[in-house]
Amino acid sequence: MGDFLRVAVESWYVMAPLFLGSIMALAICIEKAFHLSRAQVDPARLMNKIKEAIRRRDFRVAVGYCEATPGPVAKVLATAIELRTLPDEQIKQGVEESVLTEIPRLERFLPTLSSIITLAPLLGLLGTITGLMKVFSKFAYEANPNPAMLAGGIKEALYTTAVGLAVAIVFFFLHNVLSTRIDSLINQMEKSVVELLNFMRMEGANDAELQATQQN
Repeated sequence: MGDFLRVAVESWYVMAPLFLGSIMALAICIEKAFHLSRAQVDPARLMNKIKEAIRRRDFRVAVGYCEATPGPVAKVLATAIELRTLPDEQIKQGVEESVLTEIPRLERFLPTLSSIITLAPLLGLLGTITGLMKVFSKFAYEANPNPAMLAGGIKEALYTTAVGLAVAIVFFFLHNVLSTRIDSLINQMEKSVVELLNFMRMEGANDAELQATQQN
């Protein structure tokens, strides 16, 4: 522990960015985990409630179900219901715009997290190189250098690479977990809106058939 603290102080120009980057990456992971946990819903249950309201032609209640449910899935479904009276092409465009609006919100801060993961091992390598330069510069003017001191100096220099790799590995794993959950939400969002559009289209066709039968 003493060696590590000494290296951290001597290599502050590397350790400080690694420390700050770790705090920032951890804050991003906590924020994303909280946001994704709130956005996670049961799409089947929500869809059943929306379909039942649409069958009763109570579209305001259907939109209310969506507004009462947090997350991007409910927001996109609400957009599809509100645009139901428009032509199919305009409904499709409106829904696509809503999806494209929600995706950046889900992926917010992930590029920053990726940058920290990429830079961490590079900073660690930089600390090792500068540390080795210091070690060899000390022995350059010694007639009989002590191998034990040289080995100890190299060991200390390698601490920065170890820290950089540790930061990158931990947050690379967390980044993959978050990305998987985001991809799942995006797929869920797209699948649910297609299901709802098909359902509303069928309900509209049933209305047209009923009106035609009544007129005959």
